[in-house]
Amino acid sequence: MIYNSPFEIKAQSVEQIEKFKKDGVIVFGTGNFGSLIKSALTQNNIMVNYFVDNNFNNCGKKFEEVEVISAKDILKINPNASVLIASLNFRYLKRQLADLGFKNFYDVDFLLNNFDLSKINTKWSKDRCKVQLDLYNYSVNATRDKESLKVNSIDLVLTEKCSLKCKNCSNLMQYYERPIDNDLDVMLKSFDNFLSAVDYCYEVRMIGGEPLMYKNIDKVIEKVLSKNNVGNIIIYTNGTIVPKGDKINIFKNPKIYFKISNYGSHSRNVDKLEKVLSENNIHFITERVTTWQDCARVEKFDRTEKVNKEIFGNCCVNETLTMLHGKLYLCPYSAHVENLKVIKPKVKEHVELFNEQNNENLKSEIRNLYFGKEFLEACNICNGRDHNVASIPAAEQTKTFLNLNKL
Repeated sequence: MIYNSPFEIKAQSVEQIEKFKKDGVIVFGTGNFGSLIKSALTQNNIMVNYFVDNNFNNCGKKFEEVEVISAKDILKINPNASVLIASLNFRYLKRQLADLGFKNFYDVDFLLNNFDLSKINTKWSKDRCKVQLDLYNYSVNATRDKESLKVNSIDLVLTEKCSLKCKNCSNLMQYYERPIDNDLDVMLKSFDNFLSAVDYCYEVRMIGGEPLMYKNIDKVIEKVLSKNNVGNIIIYTNGTIVPKGDKINIFKNPKIYFKISNYGSHSRNVDKLEKVLSENNIHFITERVTTWQDCARVEKFDRTEKVNKEIFGNCCVNETLTMLHGKLYLCPYSAHVENLKVIKPKVKEHVELFNEQNNENLKSEIRNLYFGKEFLEACNICNGRDHNVASIPAAEQTKTFLNLNKL
């Protein structure tokens, strides 16, 4: 399986490639994406001298048989080294390197044409690899385009209701005593306003709760499919509900795919769901999930601004625009702690989408939210969502909602 980017690739000069081959490179980023880039470099005869990871627990160990170091360690080893950033969180990592005084850091899209995925070493399926590579290439291109406002994704919270009662849900569903559906008219008008302000949105992700519990999901999908400035639609589901009847038909659109989290016995209908989707040629990716990050706690940490910037910068959802009850937030955690009235930020940390306003003003507000934040007030009550956060068993159940102390 040969991967070619559907987006423009910024080629490196012949001289630069030869320098990479002669001296080797340092790769900032491990995990599955780091493995992908290591494979791409190997296919281009470029040696990886070191991996860099912000998870200090990995420093001093080996990844892909290469030593892992911290970003500060590069200064000791070779401050003029070529650093390739292998992460979807590349904007923060670039800032981090620039703050440390580095100048020779590069995107990795130049590696991602004629990339042979049959030779990769990663836990991701080939389909998952293609999805992640497409998203990375889109995001790099969108960041380079200074005139347009192009965003990676928006999470549409269809409902607070869920078919499971996970006590450590990262989107805080366990704290909703009386969960409700998102009002359809509010959602559709807010989404209209959002798309009138942005030039392109690569992914619209339908989440909950459990989005298949939302009776008007077909109407939301129809709205999204009517827009020309939207890429894919992803429906996140926990494998408990199998869609039936007419709703199956709308899922057959090639822009739609399901992302199924398989929690073992809790995902009681995952086999039936996969069978129905397969029979109807509906694309899906299933991932067996056994652990989560311990990121569902809500408590006041009283961190310094510097630490909150680090927490935000390393967070895996710090660019996950989330629409909830007519408001746009920068991450799902901030959306739900505000909706649950845990905090009322001193400075507004959302954009009002439902209320009519000038498109250019709305565009400016969204741009500032998406590109202008170094951390959120919500970060100070969040345990963080990066690889330094401890792992816990996934989808442990509770019999009732959990009490939440207002901070």
